[in-house]
Formats: sequence, C-alpha cells, structure tokens
Amino acid sequence: MKSTSIAPPVGPNSAAVASLIGELTALRAEIATDAALPHPQLAAIHAHYRESAGNLLHYLALRRRDRRALQLRLASLGLSSLGRAVSHVLATVDAVLGVLHALADASLPDTTPPPAARVAAVDFDRGQRLLAEHTEALLGPASPGRSVRIMVTVPGQAADDYSLIHDLLEKGMDCLRINCAHDTAAMWLRMIKHLRRAERALGRPCRVVMDLAGPKLRTGPLEPGPKVVRIRPTRDVFGRVVAPARVWLTPAGAPAPAPSPAAASLPVPSAWLARLRPGDS
Repeated sequence: MKSTSIAPPVGPNSAAVASLIGELTALRAEIATDAALPHPQLAAIHAHYRESAGNLLHYLALRRRDRRALQLRLASLGLSSLGRAVSHVLATVDAVLGVLHALADASLPDTTPPPAARVAAVDFDRGQRLLAEHTEALLGPASPGRSVRIMVTVPGQAADDYSLIHDLLEKGMDCLRINCAHDTAAMWLRMIKHLRRAERALGRPCRVVMDLAGPKLRTGPLEPGPKVVRIRPTRDVFGRVVAPARVWLTPAGAPAPAPSPAAASLPVPSAWLARLRPGDS
C-alpha cells in the first residue's frame, strides 16, 4: 500500500498578523474615543434604546472610512471581516483582536475606556436580543415559517380601495408603510381604517409605519454647459463586442467634421494631435 504524507498547515505570516493587530487596535481606539465624546442626544433617548444608540455611535465610527482592505486581510486569515458587527460592534472588534493576539502569541492589552467617559459596549448575546426586541416593536412579530417581515409602501389609491389593502394583508404583509411625502392626512387615515378592517376580517395583525417627509433641497434650472460624452462599443445580445467605438479627434482651434461615422468628435490641442501616428495608444 502506498502511503501519502500530508504537509503541516502553514501558519499566517507573523508580520501580517502584527500589522493587523496594530491597525485593528488603532481602529478600536478610534471607535472608543469617538463614543466618549459628548453626545447630548443620548440623554434624550429613552432608556430602553440607549444601549442601541451607543452601539450606533460605535458603528458610525467603524464605517466612517472605507474598511474593505482591512476586511479582505482579515478574511484571508479566516477571521470575521467585521461585516456582521452591526448589533455588537466593539464586541466583534475585541473578539477578532483576541484571535489575532492568540495567533501572534501575545498578551491582549487592556482596551477598557475610562468609566467616566464610556459608552457601554454591547456584547454578542445582548446585541442579538436588543435587535430582535426592537425589530418586533417596530415591524411586528415574525410570521410563522419566516424570520423576515414584509413591508409594503401603499400608493395613494389605497385610500379608496379597501380590497387592495385586504389582498396585501392576506398575501403576507406584516407592515404597511405610508409615505407622508405624498397624499394627505385624510387619505392616510382612510388607508389605516382599511387596514384595521382587513385585520379584523383576516385575524392578522399589521404594523403601520408613517415615513415623515424631511427637508428637501430644491434647485433651479441648470445653465447649459459641457456634458459627459458616453462612448460605447456595439455589443450583441450576449454582451460581446461586435464593433469597436470610433472617436474622431479634431484640432480644437479648427475643428473639422469626422470623415466617417463616429460615436463622438473630441476637440484636442493641435500640437498634441500632430504628434500622433498610426498605431499609437
């Protein structure tokens, strides 16, 4: 019988691990420092949601910059890329740091911020419980057989069409959304009355979410000016290029029409154009 030897697994590069530890430690400090700044809005938030608001501050600090390069390097070691840290940001960062320190055989430094300037970190279990509780409070309980909720934004015609709302609820709608940027208060009330009637008829509860219209930035007509030139090759139905795009370069000081059909005509400096030769890129 022929024996087969199995090569031992290759460990991660120590320099790469050390670099990740440094970058993630700096990120952790940035998140904690930002959350320690005065945030007067936190005091106005109901105590039931204050932990989640603190975690939101951690999440905003995490996502303030593009983290994709860091996430790819973490994923290459089989570690969490921080992509699912929404409900427990600091706990995720600390867990990844702990694994990195274990790989580097180094002790884990104390990352506890001063108690006087601390927004409490939400751990994994607490974060999941809070997310489930708040989701149910906002969108209603999950329907049997699925964990997601179906939210439907109803059109204005729903104010005068009971059957529309009845059918949506019968098909599985869990949350009816009213866009308050449209229609009127009287129409919204009729939509809600139709929903309550459908709830009684079908024996199914449904939340109502009213999306308030925020401030809008209005602009006037834009002055005529240069436009973006879009140049595309010709493709078949499968997306394969069947003909290249043709562009006519003409002297800016004395533009001339293209001698044959072209996708665009671009005026360029005459001296630069004169230096071009067939085959140039």
